[in-house]
Amino acid sequence: MSPVSAPLLPWLEDAWQGLQRRRQAGRLAHGWLFTGPTGTGKLTLARYFLQAVQCEAPDNQGVACGHCHGCRMWQAGTHPDLMELTIPEDKSRILVEQIRDLKDFMSLSRSHGSHRMIILWPADAMTDNAANSLLKTLEEPPGEALLILVSAHPSRLPATIYSRCQQLKLTLPGRVQARGWLATRLPTVTEADLDVLLALAHGSPLRALQLEDQGELSRWRVQLADILALIQGKKGVVELSEQWHKAPVDQLIDRLHILISDGVRWHMVGADTARLSGLSDLATLQHLAACLDLDTCLYLQSCLLQWRRLAESPINPQVLLEDILVTLRDPARH
Repeated sequence: MSPVSAPLLPWLEDAWQGLQRRRQAGRLAHGWLFTGPTGTGKLTLARYFLQAVQCEAPDNQGVACGHCHGCRMWQAGTHPDLMELTIPEDKSRILVEQIRDLKDFMSLSRSHGSHRMIILWPADAMTDNAANSLLKTLEEPPGEALLILVSAHPSRLPATIYSRCQQLKLTLPGRVQARGWLATRLPTVTEADLDVLLALAHGSPLRALQLEDQGELSRWRVQLADILALIQGKKGVVELSEQWHKAPVDQLIDRLHILISDGVRWHMVGADTARLSGLSDLATLQHLAACLDLDTCLYLQSCLLQWRRLAESPINPQVLLEDILVTLRDPARH
């Protein structure tokens, strides 16, 4: 568990205050569903809230003290009233056996605090049998338990699960707030590069921080230069196919979609940085727009939608990559 001394992510403050108001009014539901885009901080908020629930001496804002016996057990990962349930390392789904363990845990008397507490994430990864088993618990919840489901894809949950939970919908911060927070974590990174990271992360500063740690900013600079060189006829399909064959093709499609969408915006509104993603600098985008007119950008957008569907199919990734590169090099022939 993360120590409570870490401050709450600023864009989660409104959600936190809403939870506190419900708690103070005695209107906490037994079952919750925290939703929002990937990288919003849903799991962080779930942990932050449940630590506050079990704290023996929260402050006047309801935040856990971090020093009481309950908080120390929480920080050590040994709190007897908490269970976190997620996908096992060797599996791809949450299994019915795990839900049975959850039900057994919920049925026990609390050991230390006021509630038995469970966080289940990602909830949309449950098998059908697991979801059906959980439904029975949601229909007849134990009186002293709090269950928080966390999902970035709530539409994948059965309607019966979805409808029996109190929902809390979280949103990503705006670019200014996201950049400001990210700058405090990456003080040596320029503002322009922070915007690149946020564009790569679809606006999530948490994901942007991970991408920087993984070296994605540097890799994207190289890939962007290669894309422009391909479009300008300075690099060939075979050369780039050999260089990129180990890179995830779905990631390339995603980034091309952002880049080409910026090309469309450039043709329609010009160098309006508020409307552009920040994925590339203006000079590179200007060169891109000089090679790809508006009609071509719109055509490539339609191709990208098709490529995205193909990337989710059993198609050979290398074949798909080569088709993408050939089309980028000479879209007029397709």
